[in-house]
Order: sequence, then C-alpha cells, then structure tokens
Amino acid sequence: MFALGKWRSERQALVTFARILCRMNGELSRRQYVRVAVSLPVEFSLEGEPQPHDGSVFDLGAGGMRLVASYDLPPRAAVGLKFHLPGTERTVQAKGRVVLSFFARNEQKFHHGIAFTSIDPGDRSAIAGFVETQDAQRRA
Repeated sequence: MFALGKWRSERQALVTFARILCRMNGELSRRQYVRVAVSLPVEFSLEGEPQPHDGSVFDLGAGGMRLVASYDLPPRAAVGLKFHLPGTERTVQAKGRVVLSFFARNEQKFHHGIAFTSIDPGDRSAIAGFVETQDAQRRA
C-alpha cells in the first residue's frame, strides 16, 4: 500500500508515486481487456468476513476493476464484489484479487486494482459489451 504520509518530504513522495504510476502503466498495457471510466456503487467483502463494505468502481473491464473505498485491503486479498451494470437488469457478483493498492491523499481514499478470479461468463460478456459501448461513445 502507498501512503503519502510515510515519506519524509513531498518531493520524495511524488518521485515514489511517479515510479508507481510508471509500473502501473506497464501493468495497464498488459491487460487482456479494455477498461472504461465509470462511477458505480459496489459492495465488497474480504473473504471470510461477514460484513460487507461500500465503495465505488472507478474503472471497469471484463477482467477487473478499480475499487475506491475508505477501507484498505491487504495485498493479494480475495474479495467478493457485487454491483449493478448500468443499462441492464444485471447485478454482477464476482470474486477478485487485489493486485495493486495506493492511498490517494487528496481524496482520502484507497484505490485498489482488482483482477476478477471468478465471474459468471454471462456477467463477463455483459461487462465486455458495456465497455465496448462506452468506449465507442467516448471515441465518437
């Protein structure tokens, strides 16, 4: 997890953050699925925890999402996810793994890259269709 409060100077924090973004860019280019920016409510829970937490999906693709929340998740944690896909009657329920985390100080929120590890093929297909439509509208 990346927290700006841990660094001795703002410059050191910015340099470290820039390095993380460069690594993230490498990860982004290796994605199998395109992602689009969204703002959707999501309910998530850590594997083995009965109490769900609320968060937001900031980007979404058929292979995963960026989950933003006040709650920090451990590295490589298994999470259950539940969200409504706009423009459909579909409520997606999936399992995923935390692959990246950082704390956005300006938002006072944790950002978590989540890779789906278990998702219904119909849900994955619906997400892919949603992303394709959103991406086409964005490009038009």
